[in-house]
Formats: sequence, structure tokens, C-alpha cells
Amino acid sequence: MESSPLISIITPVYNVEQYLRQCIESIIVQDFQDWELILVDDGSTDKSGAICDEYALIEGRIRVLHKENTGQADSRNVALRLAKADLIGFVDSDDWIESDMYSVLYHTLIKNQADIAICGYFQDYKNVSEASCATGELVVYNQDEALNLILEDKVIKSFLWDKLFRREVITDLLPKSYYYEDYATLFKWFINANRIVFCQKPEYHYRQRKGSTDHDADPRKKYHFFVAEQERYNYLQKHHLLLERSKEFAAKVVMTGIQETKGIARHAKDREKDLYYIKKIRQELQQYLPVDYRELGLKRYIRLWKLQHFLPWYIFSLRLSQLFVFKKRNKKMCYE
Repeated sequence: MESSPLISIITPVYNVEQYLRQCIESIIVQDFQDWELILVDDGSTDKSGAICDEYALIEGRIRVLHKENTGQADSRNVALRLAKADLIGFVDSDDWIESDMYSVLYHTLIKNQADIAICGYFQDYKNVSEASCATGELVVYNQDEALNLILEDKVIKSFLWDKLFRREVITDLLPKSYYYEDYATLFKWFINANRIVFCQKPEYHYRQRKGSTDHDADPRKKYHFFVAEQERYNYLQKHHLLLERSKEFAAKVVMTGIQETKGIARHAKDREKDLYYIKKIRQELQQYLPVDYRELGLKRYIRLWKLQHFLPWYIFSLRLSQLFVFKKRNKKMCYE
């Protein structure tokens, strides 16, 4: 009987032919070799699907599933159901990893009897690579400490790809109806974990490119991030978790709403669509009000007041300020 691998690595694939080979090959050359790689081709229209099949023919630990385009979250959920291992990792198809990443994560998790292991990462721009969490320090957190940190989204980020999970903590599948599904879900997996270990050594290369989720000014995506922030707050309230921080988390929802409406207004492309999502966010914000201005800061509080009571002026002033930024930037470039 064929034994199961120790780690199942999940990679959703969609139109990334330019980066996919580097991603797959960085997994194949891992020091830690007891893995399977599940490539889910999410209806790619370029050569990505063919590249997946090519590698599956030469590497027996790679499995490929082709399906119609239903989004990254659904692709991850499908792969989770197919995964054979008790440990689960994620790699995005336009990124790549250091050759010892899964060796570091696996041995760190096992040695510290943890449920989730985390590593640092590089942010790779066109010509620059910036390391995050490069101290080399090893930190062990209990559930309460780690949950507070991931909700703050500073020391521990809501990424799937810099972590290794025991399967039993993954009780909530990723919501496939909107973007930022990891932000809306990952904290729930932390609630299921008793012990989390963080090896602050960069191992993952997070490629920053135009067209990725984090760089897109699509108002629907900005609205979805606001929805994800609401999901966090509502879940904590429903399950009576961290109630002592309720006011702070409610203020964070409001701050996110302000931030996303600001982003939509400033990067206007389709005015009718922009206005629809700004109004939608404004309406949904009402359930989190009133909020103490000290939680927001005076500048955000004034912006919230304008959003509530003077929407046309709110949008106009943001677009005007963005115009000044562009002019100042262009003027600076002319003198360089």
C-alpha cells in the first residue's frame, strides 16, 4: 500500500505561464522531499495548464486538476479535499520558495509540537527583493497570543503561503464568493491551534506584480476587503472571543471602510461603479457606529463625517487631492 506524503502543497494556477516553471521547480528541488504538489488549473487561457501537465509527466509527486474558472479560493478548497497529507502548505503560482523552506517549517513545527509553523518572506519587486522578518529568531506563541497578533496583521500576516498547517486546524473552508478569502478565514484556523511557532527567517518569495490582487484598484476588490474585515469582527462577536477588544475591532472595521472608499474615489475608473461601492460601504458602516473618535484619530473621524453627510464633497476632495499628488510627482520627475 502506497504511504501518504508528509506534506501536501497546494497551488492554484491561473494564467501565470511566465512564472509557473520557477514556482514548480522551486518545490521540486526542496531539501524536504516527502511531499505531494496539487496543481489546480483554474481554467487558464494561456499555456499554464499545459505546463502543469508537463511537470506531472516527469514528477510522480505532482497531481494536476483542470477545472472551469471559479476563483482561487475554490481551487484551494478543491485541493484541500484531495490532499493526502496531515500537513498542508500553500504556494501561489506566481511566487517561488527557497530550497529549504519546507524543511525549516516541518522541523520547526515537529520540534516545537506546534499546530502551525510560520516563516519570513521576501517581497520581490522588479529589481529589488526586500526581506521581512529576517532576525532568525524563533518565537513560540500560545493560541491567545497568536490570535491577537494575526488580527492586528502586523507581526503575523494573514497569508496562507508562509505557513505549514496541521490538517485538523483547517475546519473552515475558504469562502469562494469574494477576494481576500485568506484574510477572512485564516484567523479561524489560529483559533483551532494550541501552539504556533514563528521562525523569523525569510523563505518565501512573494512576487509583487501589476494585476495581482494586492495591486488592483478594482472597487469590487476593495469592497471585498471591507467585507473580510467585517467577517472577522462579526465572527469574534458571535463566538464571544476577545470581547475586551471589541471597540478596537469595531473601529478597525470603520477605518477599513474609510480607507477603501478613499481608494475607490482616488483611483476612479468607472464613476457609476465606484459610487455604487462607496455607497454600499457607507451603508454597511452604520452598524458599527457610533465609534469613539479617539479610536479613529481626528483625521479619520472628519473623513467619516464627510462620508456620512457630504458624500459628493467627500469624493470630490479625494479626487482633487489625488490630482495634486500626480502633478507634484510628474513635476518632480521632470527635474530628475
